[in-house]
Amino acid sequence: MNALSVCLVSSFYLKEVICMNKLIQQYKESLKAARKMYRSATVEDKKVIAGMISDLEFTIEWMETGRQPGNRRGIERRAAYQRERSFDPLLMQKYFRSSEPVYEWDDHEKEDVITSWDRERIEDALSVLTDREREVYLMSRGHCLSYSQIANYLCVSSSSVQKMIERAEKKIKRRIHESLFCLCG
Repeated sequence: MNALSVCLVSSFYLKEVICMNKLIQQYKESLKAARKMYRSATVEDKKVIAGMISDLEFTIEWMETGRQPGNRRGIERRAAYQRERSFDPLLMQKYFRSSEPVYEWDDHEKEDVITSWDRERIEDALSVLTDREREVYLMSRGHCLSYSQIANYLCVSSSSVQKMIERAEKKIKRRIHESLFCLCG
């Protein structure tokens, strides 16, 4: 990045921070007004206003800390399996749409929406999977089916589907770190 790009990014970030600070300040003013109304409200109104106060406090804490109140871990501290995906989900969708329909219930039309390089990388990573793991992985990531839907189609349990996807993701992750095709993406 050149100096102009860095300056533009810094300027944009600064504007975002200023806007967020203004928004937080507006919420705090609304919270102050809601607390003032609560003191002079009737019993019935106090229930509604107490809910508003609770929502405002929750929102302010979220904006100030950058994480959902009550969560002990932010996304930056999650375990690897909770925050990492083997492939970009949108890339998997494109890969899926550019392949031929396989199932009778599959009614998508083939589209050329993926580059040959991305197709090569995905196929290289998927090459380490067994046929069953590949089928389950593509049903989950390509068709966006739930584990229970996949289990119904394949006559297996949902936990089996979950295990197959976990194994597939481990194999894909390992392949991505070892393969020249996958590393160059």
